[in-house]
Amino acid sequence: MKKYSQIIEDYDPIRFSGLSEQAKEHDQSKYKEPEKEPYIFISWQYHCKDIGKEFDAPKDLKDQMDKASEHHVKSNAHHPEYHCSDNSNLINREDRDKPPEKIINATKMPDMDIAEMAADWMAMSEEKGTKPQDWADKNINIRWKFTLKQRALIYELLGLF
Repeated sequence: MKKYSQIIEDYDPIRFSGLSEQAKEHDQSKYKEPEKEPYIFISWQYHCKDIGKEFDAPKDLKDQMDKASEHHVKSNAHHPEYHCSDNSNLINREDRDKPPEKIINATKMPDMDIAEMAADWMAMSEEKGTKPQDWADKNINIRWKFTLKQRALIYELLGLF
């Protein structure tokens, strides 16, 4: 994440001045409750998915994982959900990587937060061996509503990967 924040900041140092500094705080909420313990299980769930192993959390744990995910996206400005005034139905409780029932309005998301989001997508893509543009294609204006200008910025930044 730090590497990609620096790449974006170096790409446009005027527009994204301070991004690498902002990224130092990236996802720090995962290390405090109410996210810390549930995110251990969320990470394990992703690991199991990656290796083709089933992980079926008990309902009470799944509820904690969902609440931690909702808390996380509403506490970190690099998530589109942070900028949405409607706090209902923020994540898909069946599969948190798929869109919720209703599209999230991210049209108020500022460029700096979009840049951090793009850096995060690039870092995750590197970790998973995927292309961040594929993630964008599956989610922009499907899961998260962005303006044309925001969409262009996202793809411009992802093009740096």
